[in-house]
Amino acid sequence: MTKFNLGLFLLATASLVQGESTGNILDETVAVLKGEKETPEQIAHRELGSRRHGFHERLGQCNGANCGLWGDPHMITCDGLGYDCQGIGIFQLMKNHLVEVQANFVDISAHEHGLVRGWGLTEGASITNDIMVKYEVEGSPVLQLGFGDLNTYEFETPLSEEGCIEYQYFKPTDMPGQRRSVEPTVEDCRARCARTEGCTKFSWWADGGCHLNNENQRSRPAPRNWPRALAGHMDGPCGLPPPVIEPEDARERDSYGTIGARCPLLFHVDGELQDISGAQRNSMLYGTRDDDLFVEMVHGRAIRIVQRVGPDADDYSEIQLINKGAGPGELWSCHWDFYICLPDSQEDLFQELGSIGLLGSPDGNPHNDLQQADGTPILNFRPNQGENWHKALIDHCYENWCISQNASLMTYPGELTYDDVRCEQHEYVDFHIDNPHCHLSADQIISTCEGLPPVLLHECHLECCAAAGACADVAATMEEIEEITTLSEEPEDVLFDFPVFPACEDDGTFDKTSDEVCPDAPNGVVKLISQSGPDLPDDATLFYGIKLNTGDDQLGRTVKFRVNNPFENPSDIYVKYSFDTFMDPHCDEVPETATGCDNEAAEFQVACHDYDNILPFAVVNVYFASEDLEGQTAIDKCCEAGEYGPDVGVAMYTFEISCACPGDEAAIL
Repeated sequence: MTKFNLGLFLLATASLVQGESTGNILDETVAVLKGEKETPEQIAHRELGSRRHGFHERLGQCNGANCGLWGDPHMITCDGLGYDCQGIGIFQLMKNHLVEVQANFVDISAHEHGLVRGWGLTEGASITNDIMVKYEVEGSPVLQLGFGDLNTYEFETPLSEEGCIEYQYFKPTDMPGQRRSVEPTVEDCRARCARTEGCTKFSWWADGGCHLNNENQRSRPAPRNWPRALAGHMDGPCGLPPPVIEPEDARERDSYGTIGARCPLLFHVDGELQDISGAQRNSMLYGTRDDDLFVEMVHGRAIRIVQRVGPDADDYSEIQLINKGAGPGELWSCHWDFYICLPDSQEDLFQELGSIGLLGSPDGNPHNDLQQADGTPILNFRPNQGENWHKALIDHCYENWCISQNASLMTYPGELTYDDVRCEQHEYVDFHIDNPHCHLSADQIISTCEGLPPVLLHECHLECCAAAGACADVAATMEEIEEITTLSEEPEDVLFDFPVFPACEDDGTFDKTSDEVCPDAPNGVVKLISQSGPDLPDDATLFYGIKLNTGDDQLGRTVKFRVNNPFENPSDIYVKYSFDTFMDPHCDEVPETATGCDNEAAEFQVACHDYDNILPFAVVNVYFASEDLEGQTAIDKCCEAGEYGPDVGVAMYTFEISCACPGDEAAIL
């Protein structure tokens, strides 16, 4: 059974009800959780009719094998293999005796290619802009659904962030009488400010934190490894609803429809642009439900393509396209999640004739779903030496599944030609969630994505880095996929590398110690300020895995670390500290701790003191109870320590830990 991350689900549901809000986003979220209110995605899914159906899955009117892609883009084959193909160009999704499907992958937020490079996402993320479908039935047309040339929408910043000041907030964090709320977008944060008397400015953070301010709070830079922050003033454009963006091409402008978040929908049939400008939220775009082939818009957010494949009344193949993204001119723009159901009535034919493309062959074996262009399975796929899974799989996609000009089914929008959309491999830049350009910190990304099935972890890490809205959508995507196909819990069915941030080097030595985290700090970041007990052993490493400038707009500035036992025999360790900005004391015990570096050791997060014109710092009391010590210092009562016999000594040491490196101007008030 898949585990749900409640925090992630709360953030997701909050983002989904925007646009249909009755005023209080928290009340709306509670209503969703109680089942009293449906999100737009839930309504669309209910009308699409997706549900799991035992060994044979179900998608709308089709009983059979389901597979697809989502996000940027992540593949799940009909046999459950999960991997990425984040190339740029036209790719073969599927080709068999029943249907051929091609997809046009474009650069993530194509108009912001420079920003993407800053994230380390070049060739690390792309989105599905167009889907081309041709059923292998005489007389069936080529159907194409896409968003046109989104490269024409060139903006220096996302439209909703126009006029916002990046990485800035106000101190004190909130104006009198106000506290942090969680708002899905900067638009919602501005709207809250507009409803609040005396509010003249606001700050919004990528974790959803919204703070209201008046003229009595001063601005200051936000730490880069906190959630990304935006500051805005009510007399400026920050957080205003973005304008509607129309296609530049005149024919497309007269014929396009709208789907999802203001996305311009273009529909081609056999290369001819169809006029769907009058399409409603639930409209037939092609044919009728009595026809052997029809295309339907569902709830203004999804498209279903249904093809009758046999004489039986219930013998259908179905494709569902679900619109995602924040809209033109925004991060993650407009893109498709794509799912297809291959009917169980033709299971024997699929077993006999196979299927090729990125979505593999539906034969029950996930380990032969990676194929060469001729359909030969690539067994025991492994990266070359020096490559990671991500690069190896991108290379695999380019080498095997790029579409040639002669084989292309695509009608190119506007002034584009095949040369503008063909596969073009760029320099690979690896993606790390500790990249300072990520919108959330590495710790926040890991905790947000914790509990997701393996096939969704990489997507969650990547999308939480790239845009808060996409991160919020991961929980909804998980529900979407689980309604369509079974998610494997087997790590070997997911071809991803997952980030590891060890506190110890490969040889067992300590990493990120006091002397290492700030090379320009001559005496390190940890200072002993008092003690009640003997001196610590010479050259003993006490603190390691130190992470400075952690925290967020809710906790304030914090520092994280692990504590080593510097004595020969195991020790009980008690760490007394303050966890939040209210500086309430906490005390945690780490019993029977052996000396040496331990990646599994408890990590402490301690609140920092902020004073004018000095670097912030934290104060920590550490008690050791060990046979190697003499004397017994009283352990603070909040530690709830038991009594020790005469053969165990107790000592206390008080440390000051810098929360930022010298020269970090953003850390000084």
